Amino acid sequence: MKKRNWKKIEKRILIVETVFVVGILIYLLFSTMPSQIYPLHGMTIENPNFVFEIENGEKVILSVNENFENFITLEEGSDMILPPGDYYWKVRGRFGRESEVKIFSIQDSVGLDLRERKENYELENSGNVDLEVTKNEEEEFDLEAGEYVEVEKDDSKYEGGRK
Repeated sequence: MKKRNWKKIEKRILIVETVFVVGILIYLLFSTMPSQIYPLHGMTIENPNFVFEIENGEKVILSVNENFENFITLEEGSDMILPPGDYYWKVRGRFGRESEVKIFSIQDSVGLDLRERKENYELENSGNVDLEVTKNEEEEFDLEAGEYVEVEKDDSKYEGGRK
């Protein structure tokens, strides 16, 4: 009788251990799943100079279409300016695991900055759309997003608008 009780106890211990190990494996599977923190799903971003925030991932996969036919892979330290529009993104982690797909939008941003340097000024398109810049309401030139030109230190007036 004691032997029979001991076998029942061993069987119960084995069941408890199995459930415990399976529970830990399930926990590890889901707790190490890559995920997106920022930008949030459906978010509209006004400042094109932002940083993706991810968890348990190694790469950000970015595309303009939901099926990721043509995509860009961003790794830590990647730097790029995204033009206005809608973007789908997901995070790829170890062993090829991927997060769910989320979407965000980049809003048009027009910005023209003038910085004083030693011998001249630096005129920069700080927005995310190409600009047509007018100098003194006469001379016109194009300035792409993120591009800058050096201009003379004088009393010139610069205005920029969408191209």
